[in-house]
Amino acid sequence: MRDNVCGVWAGLLTRRRVGLQGAGRALLERGVLLASLLVAALIVLAPGVARADEARLRFLSEKMRDGDPRVRTSAALALGASNEDGAVDPLCGGLGDREDVVRQAAAVALKRLSRSRSLECLRNRERVESNEAVKIAVTRAIEAIASSGDGGGGGGGEQAKENPNAKYYISLSTVANQTGRAQTEVERIVLASVRQKLEAAGVVQLAPTTESPDKARDVMRSRKMKGFYLALAVDRFDYADGNLRVKVKIGVFNYPNKSLLGNIDKTLTAQGVSSGDKASEDRLLELAAGLASEQFAQNASAFL
Repeated sequence: MRDNVCGVWAGLLTRRRVGLQGAGRALLERGVLLASLLVAALIVLAPGVARADEARLRFLSEKMRDGDPRVRTSAALALGASNEDGAVDPLCGGLGDREDVVRQAAAVALKRLSRSRSLECLRNRERVESNEAVKIAVTRAIEAIASSGDGGGGGGGEQAKENPNAKYYISLSTVANQTGRAQTEVERIVLASVRQKLEAAGVVQLAPTTESPDKARDVMRSRKMKGFYLALAVDRFDYADGNLRVKVKIGVFNYPNKSLLGNIDKTLTAQGVSSGDKASEDRLLELAAGLASEQFAQNASAFL
């Protein structure tokens, strides 16, 4: 269990370090191991699932007021991964932290948490934030949450089709978008392609975008399905040497606990493409997202 927890934080650090600069990045890196050990301790201290969730939320909320910014940063990221409604308030409080890196971590965590009621505090922060990296993180959180309908598991708010033959229960994140393109454009292309490929596999039931961990466990138990959470990300488009390279990444976690199991990356290249060719970007983005999700569907059992 402890290895799984540490794996989660290694994955979170990889996906969240973009935009953190200099001392802020180093501060976050030093805090990740501390966070993994704190969460592992909570699992030991609170063996019941409901009690563990409640204890973890209370513990991490208290750590958002710790005197060490490394602890506050780690607590913010842990709250973002909790999928708990109660994480919104301490994270909104973190947007007012005196340290840039903590404010940025809180914004990243709110994006991952994806609850519509966090939009008010994010928009309030966006109006007054002076640090460029933090403001970018806040803006991206607002775009992602606004485009997802409500959140909780991402997936763009689209109604999932019922599949009585499903073996796997899949929750989709919002897209961690580093392309520079509008969040709504990237979400629309990536999520539509991922959904189409997963549903075409015939063994997948997509989870609703608003679902509590307890509800997910009940559904999977009653239908004897295995759960996965797919964390979707797109790297910045690369136009080096007159070519366009698009990379889509899928982090594979179990669900609803969200322990990291592995990852799938897909990179596609189009030759002779001029910078800013949106049509080519869209085409490669759709293809890469589809191929990555198809690869997951074909090999889902290997992650169990």
